[in-house]
Amino acid sequence: MMIKIKEVYESVCKLRKDPIRSKQTLFRNDHCDCTIGQIAEAFKPNGFLCSLTVSVGTYLLGQKYKNSDKMVVPYNCSRQIFERNLNSRLVRNIFSVDAPERLDHKKVILFGTFDPPDPCAPHVPGHFCVVALNLEKERFELLDSLRDINDPDGKKLLHTMASGIKKLWSLAGNSKGDHFHPKSIDHFKLHYVNSPRQATAHDCGFFMLQILDSYDGESMCLFSQKDILNIRMTMLYSWLTGGDFNIDLKDVLGVDPEVNFLVLYTFHAGPSLGIEEDNFSLFETQSFTPEVQIIPEENFDSLVSKTNKIIQRLHSNTRKSSSKKVPDTALKGKADVVLLDEDDDSDDFVTQLGKKLTAKPITKDVRRCSPTSSDDFETQKPKQSSAKNLVLSNKRPTKLSNKFREEVPNFVPYVFPHLSKAKQMMELILSKEYIKAHGSVPLVKFSNPFDDPVLIDAKYMYKLFGRCEMLESDMMDRIINYWKDDPGMKYIFESGSRVLMSPHTIPYLLDFAPFKLRDSKGNPLPRRPFDVKSAANMFKHYVRPNENLLKAKLIIIPHFMHEHHSVYVMNKYTGTLDILDTRRYTGLAHTSRSRHHEDRVEIINRMVALLKQVYGVAEFNKYNGNIQWDVVADRCSYPKTPAQGANECGFYALRICATYGGDKIADNIKNQDRRVEDWKAEYMYQLLFHPKNEILAEEWPSMLKDLMLLIGLGSQITQQSLGSA
Repeated sequence: MMIKIKEVYESVCKLRKDPIRSKQTLFRNDHCDCTIGQIAEAFKPNGFLCSLTVSVGTYLLGQKYKNSDKMVVPYNCSRQIFERNLNSRLVRNIFSVDAPERLDHKKVILFGTFDPPDPCAPHVPGHFCVVALNLEKERFELLDSLRDINDPDGKKLLHTMASGIKKLWSLAGNSKGDHFHPKSIDHFKLHYVNSPRQATAHDCGFFMLQILDSYDGESMCLFSQKDILNIRMTMLYSWLTGGDFNIDLKDVLGVDPEVNFLVLYTFHAGPSLGIEEDNFSLFETQSFTPEVQIIPEENFDSLVSKTNKIIQRLHSNTRKSSSKKVPDTALKGKADVVLLDEDDDSDDFVTQLGKKLTAKPITKDVRRCSPTSSDDFETQKPKQSSAKNLVLSNKRPTKLSNKFREEVPNFVPYVFPHLSKAKQMMELILSKEYIKAHGSVPLVKFSNPFDDPVLIDAKYMYKLFGRCEMLESDMMDRIINYWKDDPGMKYIFESGSRVLMSPHTIPYLLDFAPFKLRDSKGNPLPRRPFDVKSAANMFKHYVRPNENLLKAKLIIIPHFMHEHHSVYVMNKYTGTLDILDTRRYTGLAHTSRSRHHEDRVEIINRMVALLKQVYGVAEFNKYNGNIQWDVVADRCSYPKTPAQGANECGFYALRICATYGGDKIADNIKNQDRRVEDWKAEYMYQLLFHPKNEILAEEWPSMLKDLMLLIGLGSQITQQSLGSA
């Protein structure tokens, strides 16, 4: 029987759980050494390639294109060049006039390169991309599935690789009287080649290998994020059956694949992909000529790392994001050269398999594979308002005249007084020892009149406050309620000039769901009309009697949309809608800042309609008559905000809600601020000692109570009030 690629893929991926066979060596020679388990972990859906598995791929591609017009350099050589180990034997052997394949006889030389994580954020993975030495076009090229031409991290990587390659090129053959032709490549400029875009954080290795395989210096294979699963399957099959390592599938799978293959499965393999063992390539006829852009010369040493921020944003959106649909077959054609001024661990793989694609004609914009954004804040100089530290949208700003503008008062942020104690409690609750011993013992209970009560144990706490975990809107709402009742924070809200709304205001009170509804074909459906009378009846559940939204100068509304938290502020001091967003959208192909907040006008219109319904049109006009909120929302302002870490948007949003004074964030929050762990400890403490927590501290496990006695929180064991501590 013919062996299906899908069946081989599923069988190998399952072997990662086999304690014996997973340790068996699969690929080994002078260039690579990899086990079955390492391959299975890398190729499984949502798995990512590491240096060991990438070394196998670059070696096999090097063998595939041996004695051709292009060369794929071994990964270890690329790594040595990036790390400036130019005297490495491997590097000098390749950059030698006596090498079996002289580099100057090639048209294009491809380097699969790894950009390591930022030392300040070691938990964020690095990124694979391709650097090409295009001798035919006389240029260096960066082919990157994640970063665009304006990303300084990509520029710095290309500059580092190019400078090392130039030095090695000039040194080649000097001692033998021979040299490469041309003798110098110092005049080669740096270029950016638009490549297919990834929409997740873990697929960069497969994008890199696919580009290495298909790019010939002028055109490349056209593929997209939706093809990655098929790429994983076909690539693994080609590695196993290519003959370079003399692999016996019978030995790898533990069964004769020609006779008894199906005994490996406990479920039906599902519909076939129609790919037989003698035809595993999905993309041989799908090629396109990408757009090439020149990168201007600049001080590359001054560039700061940004790639880890892009990867963190992708991590938070991996399960919800989807790449742009790109036609599967492209027409070949010349592209213009533009000069610029500048882990799912499930074994049910069948449900995740892609379908064979149908060919469509390609348009000019898609052939360039270059995502566009109407909100390109990185390449355009933003227009500035007269308010300090405000970056306005790319539309002409609308704001109050100086006659109606008010001076923004100085705002002093709240300082949490029990930080050291809270950090010790968080460290204990999130520790492996505590979770193993008392992970399921409830620490917090909130009754819900409309549903089952909310129970929070240590395991749940870890999902809220653990590393790279995301704070939920419901918990944010509980923390905000705590703030409004806390004697120490009362001064922030008691004047009435600041009203902080619930995170549920937009999705429930304004009936604006955080995800767009779609029909069975995936087309977006229009939102249902806003029932302002029904919202007015619910108004009292979201706004306290002492909170008057008409008289408030700042109406602060946490906003959750598409798995991301930000903050909207109706700012009557400056007559603007301020959107404080800690995500950086540069490099994200599937969204931009303006697209993410494209519904802001409808949200504010619903808020205005609700205020008119509750307070009356005359009263509303009395306090808001000079502000056209629909125009203000359309031409909103983006105050300068720090960049968040992975899945930290909820913690940053809460911090901004507590510290934004109307013209700037009063707290000196830095990009990927390490104090986020302090904020987590503060917020966990406030959940534990929330007045509405129905589980008393005396009911907590003895391990936690002993720590409280040790750090001086003994009074809290009998009282659930932070003020009594």
